[in-house]
Amino acid sequence: MENPAVRQLKEHIFANRGASYPETYHPKHLVSPTLLTDALKAAVRLSDALLEGQTIICVADFDCDGATGAAIFNRCMKRFADTLAAFRMPKASLHTVIPDRFRYGYGLKPRLAEDKIKPLYPDVIVTIDNGISSHDAVTRISQWQGVSSANPNGAPDVIITDHHAQGETLPTAFAVVNPNRKDCPFPSKALAGCGVAFYMMLLVRQTLISRLKRNSRTSAAAGGIAAVQINHFADLVAVGTIGDMVPMDLNNRIMVKVGLDRINKGLQMPARKAHLDGYLSFGVRALLEAANVSYPVTASDIAFQVVPRINAVGRLETPTAGIECLLSETQMMAGIEADRCHKLNEERKSVQRTMQQEADEALASLSDTPDTETPCVVLHNPSWHPGIVGLVASGIKERTKGAVICFAPEGDPNAKPGTPEADGDPDWLKGSGRSDNVHLRDTLAFVAAQAPDLMMQFGGHARAAGLSLHKTELNRFKRLFAKAVEHSLTAAPLVNPVYADGALPAHLRDHAFAAWIERQPWGNLFPEPTFTQNFKVIRAAGVGTAHQKLLVMDADEQPLSNTDQNGTTIYPVSHGAKAIPMLWFFSRDEENPDTVAPGSAVRVTYTLTINRFRGQNEIQAIAKSIDIIGVGQ
Repeated sequence: MENPAVRQLKEHIFANRGASYPETYHPKHLVSPTLLTDALKAAVRLSDALLEGQTIICVADFDCDGATGAAIFNRCMKRFADTLAAFRMPKASLHTVIPDRFRYGYGLKPRLAEDKIKPLYPDVIVTIDNGISSHDAVTRISQWQGVSSANPNGAPDVIITDHHAQGETLPTAFAVVNPNRKDCPFPSKALAGCGVAFYMMLLVRQTLISRLKRNSRTSAAAGGIAAVQINHFADLVAVGTIGDMVPMDLNNRIMVKVGLDRINKGLQMPARKAHLDGYLSFGVRALLEAANVSYPVTASDIAFQVVPRINAVGRLETPTAGIECLLSETQMMAGIEADRCHKLNEERKSVQRTMQQEADEALASLSDTPDTETPCVVLHNPSWHPGIVGLVASGIKERTKGAVICFAPEGDPNAKPGTPEADGDPDWLKGSGRSDNVHLRDTLAFVAAQAPDLMMQFGGHARAAGLSLHKTELNRFKRLFAKAVEHSLTAAPLVNPVYADGALPAHLRDHAFAAWIERQPWGNLFPEPTFTQNFKVIRAAGVGTAHQKLLVMDADEQPLSNTDQNGTTIYPVSHGAKAIPMLWFFSRDEENPDTVAPGSAVRVTYTLTINRFRGQNEIQAIAKSIDIIGVGQ
């Protein structure tokens, strides 16, 4: 039976996030896929393509959500196709296209369609994590003749699967499956692109089984399709959902928890068996190994170790290593591609450090107090890498708590100098934005509405967006964007909930509670618990040049009535105090090289973890912030 005090604490943590403890994380509690508008129509068309051996092209975004969504779609559809072929039915041809962001930009564009998709003679084109704004490309594809032999007009059918907000109208596609289209009743609007792909596969399987059962000659094949388990791709769903930082509502928590549980079970199995039995794919395992992540894998491990390695590929070069890693059917190939992802991530860190320093300097030049909250910031640097500007915008946003857009020149930094790919269009800029205060996509839509002649294209979410802007419009855009942010702050500011979980009593700070924290599906709007309380610093030592490790002990919340000889406030060690090691990352630099002085009383906000090292399991705190409030007694 659960300790009443522990249960009460867990209930408090969940209630603080708008949930009720305990939650049951079982696939049967997922929202029904039939509630997705157009999903059944799309599933029937895809089942036609599989049964008739047609050519299917998957067009995915180049980020983690798109890569995992493409892997789910490709691997699952391949299993369906292989199963049908085993029963002497036609075998569909499957291809995956992920656009080079420097040459084609984001999503399904007319040029991408003509260059990369049309030569494959597709019968069906399916977008993953993009397409909701691909009006021009869908129109262009509908005009193709003699491309699809399966369709009477010779043009492929386009199925959009996306989760980004729609504009005024939808593309004129065969089907548009998106929980955020205005007429879609699907209640979980937080579904990521990989989640939409996962839901589509559930319906395709269901549709195939139903159709094959109708004919006695194909009923055996229905059993083969029924043996294809969609939850075998739960590891990919978890990685993509965490990676896209969508709100972790209950539906997403179920999918992430199921995925994390399967990943951890797979880590305790031989690699090949785990892959074949659908617990942990070779690709996700290889990425975990490249990041030195071991059992148990947490949501935080996925967010900070696995996701950046997938994203780094699309940021810096032709985005093939990430998807090839996730599609790998051998441990060796997964390892090769994961190593490529790892090396690109190290390169990304180096480029980002330089750009972040330049952005910080630019921000300082705009204000005497650059660390104060600022409603909006627009920065541009002609030397910046277009694949990294979003990360830089995120860093500036953390300082200003506002809406930030960073611009870089259009062009491929990896192309040979002087070529059209390297130069891009010299008249256009690539921008990426992050926001804490206003709905970024809606704010950009307001800019477009106020200035219809503005040469700008955009898309995105509430807190992240991408855009292209004509270089001559930059100063005008800055003025318009500032006014739009001011309007949005008045009309509909973003709400940023504060998840303060209070103090964690020393007697509850144990391995069992820390292990419970590790197993939960934390994420955006359902963050890992953070506790705030007073400690006395017993020891402090530097770790490298940037971090420090402390040993602290619980101190009272109230100081003594008297002070020490220097007039400093005194905090006594509390009754029942326990010592706990504490890591404080990035708390030292060249200007502030010293550690916290032993004997100090500090106010700390921290998370609780288990440090597993050389066979030892030690409770450990990770400090988020530390303020010196006096001395400890």
